[in-house]
Amino acid sequence: MSFTSTPNLHSDPKVNLKDWQHGARMFSDQQFRLAPKFDFQYHVAFNINKAALKNANIVTRYGTEINMLIKGATLPKFEISIDPVNQYNRKKQIQYFHKYGDVSLTCYDDNMGLMNQLWQNYYSYYYADSTSAKATGAYGRTATQNSNYISTPFGLDNSSSNPFFNYITIYQMARHEWVSVKLINPIIKSWDGNKLAWDSTKTHEFTMTLAYEAVAYDTGAVEAGAPEGFGLDHYDVKPSPLTGINPDPTAINPSFVQALDIETAAPSFLNNTINTINAYQNTQRPLSAGGTAGVTTTVPLQTIGGVPGVVFPQASSTGNSTTVAKSITLGQ
Repeated sequence: MSFTSTPNLHSDPKVNLKDWQHGARMFSDQQFRLAPKFDFQYHVAFNINKAALKNANIVTRYGTEINMLIKGATLPKFEISIDPVNQYNRKKQIQYFHKYGDVSLTCYDDNMGLMNQLWQNYYSYYYADSTSAKATGAYGRTATQNSNYISTPFGLDNSSSNPFFNYITIYQMARHEWVSVKLINPIIKSWDGNKLAWDSTKTHEFTMTLAYEAVAYDTGAVEAGAPEGFGLDHYDVKPSPLTGINPDPTAINPSFVQALDIETAAPSFLNNTINTINAYQNTQRPLSAGGTAGVTTTVPLQTIGGVPGVVFPQASSTGNSTTVAKSITLGQ
């Protein structure tokens, strides 16, 4: 997707081919507005009911870290039930029901066991079996005993009335903006602990399948804490030494990415590159007297293509271990 023409491109009059500008205009114009998103730009946030937890630290202390351990996620799938009917011999499609497809989340089995603790809290909240299994005789042979002999609860007899998850939100991010889909009252439909094997070198992971009651959509700008829990823990907040080329501070755009004036900023960009190369070479072993250290310019830079007036060092063989640079002028 080149932005400038080049003499190396030629067209055959017998073949009707379009040039590269269609792709450039389609995907690069207006801050890549129509460029496709990437699958890896996502974030998942769990909103957990603290009253359902045996230990609230898993949320108050480690809640944002749990969000970061989601390896992959699927987005909701909708299935619409439609019934074709006749209306005066004309076919009419009538929708009468829709249902939500399951959402799958894959998460790392971290060394601290946060995701394992999340599942244990969920399981012990809804189901009494894991707690009763620790009681002596709870799973003894009681089929022939009186019902009074059973003193521990089992199954869903665990007094769990409120949801464990208030909601789970999946965010997609691009151009410093996000769109989200919130799963309302999600419950875990299946939990897969996956396989262990002595000959495996893969990282271990869990897979949960979620059912939910409704979805809600939203959009916003990416910043610390938005998406929920994003950019807070383990996030590099140190400003980058890299800066854009001549950003326009007056541009009105919901994205933080500003338009760049390539033609005007080209000399400044190349001068910065030259200064960086010179700074690096100055830290290396000095060149012999016959060479020219670093990169120099003889005339003001005008354009990016061709690099006119720029002198680069050229190595010449001297038969010893010392490198001698000979300057030549490019683009003349």
